[in-house]
Amino acid sequence: MKEQSITPRIRFVDTAYHEIFTLPDNASIVVTHFDGSTVTHPCTYIDDTHAKIGSSVYHLLEFAGLMERNGNIYAPEGGVADYYEVYQADLHSDYCFREYEEAKGRITLSDYIRVYAGMLGKGTSLETLFARHNQDTRPFGRRMRSMSVSDIVILHQGGEAHAYYTDSFGFEPIDEILKKTE
Repeated sequence: MKEQSITPRIRFVDTAYHEIFTLPDNASIVVTHFDGSTVTHPCTYIDDTHAKIGSSVYHLLEFAGLMERNGNIYAPEGGVADYYEVYQADLHSDYCFREYEEAKGRITLSDYIRVYAGMLGKGTSLETLFARHNQDTRPFGRRMRSMSVSDIVILHQGGEAHAYYTDSFGFEPIDEILKKTE
């Protein structure tokens, strides 16, 4: 009986070790930088926790941390991966730091600035993202304030986008703001 060789798969995870996607050996990823520029990197399997991505070898958590710190998102070349974006209103806007009940009906994405983008690992909740962006070691901690009431989080999962308004307790779905920008 002929032995079948199994192509090793490179795992990509977020910094909490939640899997984002796997990639076959010698496939490529496309990294989208926070400014929107993109670069394609070939990926080579080293072992279950290391891969050569572009010209550097990374531990999978090291790569996740680098991408998180820089607000980069990435996906298999020709594919998609789940990610999220955080938008914050200008401090002088009419509803910055307002609860949902005070702001509803007036919320438009044009009043906000995109301040962060990051990978969304399997099983990551809005509450987990809120906690992550309220730590002293939060991603983009020197470029954005901690997540607070009135911030908008857009989850991009399975090819669909859903928007949420950060309220005093929990999150209010506000997908209607996505339609206003189309």
